Amino acid sequence: MQLIEAALAFAITMLALSLVVSSFVEIIHRVFSMREAGLKYVLGQMFDQVLAKYVVPAITRAVAADPGIAVAARNDRVVELLAGVRTAFVERMSANRAPMGVTPKATPTDAPQQVAANPPRAFGLWSGRDLAAMTPAEFMERLGSIDVGQAIAAANIAANNAARGAGGAAADAVDTVLKDVAQKFEAFGKEASVYFEGRARLLSVGVAMALALLAHVDAVDLFKTYLRDPNARAKVIEQSEAITAQHKAAAEAAKALKDIDPNASLTPEEVKKQIETLKNDWKEAIAKANSTVEQYADLGLPLGWNEERIDRAKMSQWAWTCKDPNKKEGEGLESLWKDCGKNRWQREVWVQVPTSPPVWFYLFLGGLLVGLGAPFWYNAVTGLTNIRNAARGTSADAQTHAAVAVAAQASTTQPATPVDTFRVSSAALR
Repeated sequence: MQLIEAALAFAITMLALSLVVSSFVEIIHRVFSMREAGLKYVLGQMFDQVLAKYVVPAITRAVAADPGIAVAARNDRVVELLAGVRTAFVERMSANRAPMGVTPKATPTDAPQQVAANPPRAFGLWSGRDLAAMTPAEFMERLGSIDVGQAIAAANIAANNAARGAGGAAADAVDTVLKDVAQKFEAFGKEASVYFEGRARLLSVGVAMALALLAHVDAVDLFKTYLRDPNARAKVIEQSEAITAQHKAAAEAAKALKDIDPNASLTPEEVKKQIETLKNDWKEAIAKANSTVEQYADLGLPLGWNEERIDRAKMSQWAWTCKDPNKKEGEGLESLWKDCGKNRWQREVWVQVPTSPPVWFYLFLGGLLVGLGAPFWYNAVTGLTNIRNAARGTSADAQTHAAVAVAAQASTTQPATPVDTFRVSSAALR
């Protein structure tokens, strides 16, 4: 039981720290619009590998019919026009059709030329004018409203007629092209999700490494503390419900992220407002990290740096300022790296790193464990809690079983197929 409770307390601590890491990772995703860029990449690959073959014949016929283009230059012209169609396709398919507070970008129902009229974004944090995710049904609905979709609809009709003329089975002769496009987009999305998930996990590990260094997350020392200190175990386990609830709230907030604050307009006031919002987010994330470290350090856990840990780590000071002891706080600061004399207290250290190999290893291990992510540690906390309850003879949480039953029942409801959404959207333009 002691080992199980120590493992549970350790998992709760890792979950709390991983939630701090998630805050920083989320800010990085939003600043660099990584989700929006990922969706645009998938759409571009979808066009190149699947849709281009339906568009090229029409472009080739148009170029051949233009007497102003020499025969030798026709292939180059086809490539140029195809690149333009691709750009317009990606921009219109990924555009948010109802952004709040800003001018919408060119949408699927707009002409391809409208893409060139999109105003440039001088500074955008939330990228509310671009989508961050798209289901196969949403993709087919948008595709049915776009000129590329009309070319695919024509190819679908031709394929249906050819299949019927050849005496194909009824199931094989209906919307084969549309079904192929829909299932390929779904496959593209799944493969891209695996890649983006791995990239996000790598970013999370990098941020976790930085947190482990800054907050002294020594995984081995932390687990040993839980093994020998029953009071620390009990106090941390008491916070299990609050920490798991925080994880659930963060997961729900992430699902609604694309509906939060749209992309900024180009006015200086709004740009300034977004910069201020970003600063507040960073301050909140840093305050959350400091609060978590202080909270667990107050319970007697080896988190945070003190004089003893600094000495044991054999810190190497890389950047500092010198403070005049005769001046008030905030006054008398000299330039970086200046010789402050023999008195250590005269230095205001800004950057210092451990030089002890064992300390580096333990901090590296702590960063790796935190970098496993909140979902991993949430599952670990849930599993260890069930094991602990079973060992004590306590029944599992009835609310958990009820939630699973409701989710299973909801999953039986089938949405409209992507082909149906395409056909409705395409027919509306006729």
